[in-house]
Amino acid sequence: MDVLIVDDDEAVRKTFQRALERAGFMVHAVDNGLAAFAELQQQQYRAIVCDVSMPFLQGNNVYDELQAANPDMARRMIFVTGWAGREDIKEFLAKSGRPFLAKPVDLKTLVETVRRVAEGPA
Repeated sequence: MDVLIVDDDEAVRKTFQRALERAGFMVHAVDNGLAAFAELQQQQYRAIVCDVSMPFLQGNNVYDELQAANPDMARRMIFVTGWAGREDIKEFLAKSGRPFLAKPVDLKTLVETVRRVAEGPA
């Protein structure tokens, strides 16, 4: 697989998946952070598009767990959020150093960002 999408909003997951598949990526999508972390124990991805705010395991927690278990995969993360203005989320995004996209996400920008991360060094 090329890309893992992690978002609790089904419409967002499907929209991202269609856009990335049209761009030529093989995509797998899950609806929460626990499912994502379990998937990342089994499969390597070239890029991970992850919502920050989700039930069970938030995006920042997925990143922290992945950073400890598999730093190369953590460097493949791209965050999306509808809360980019919240102070705690701004701090996390700055600390992670990972690319992020504010919702609503421009699909062309999504594809370009995924392509850049997927084709870059781990």
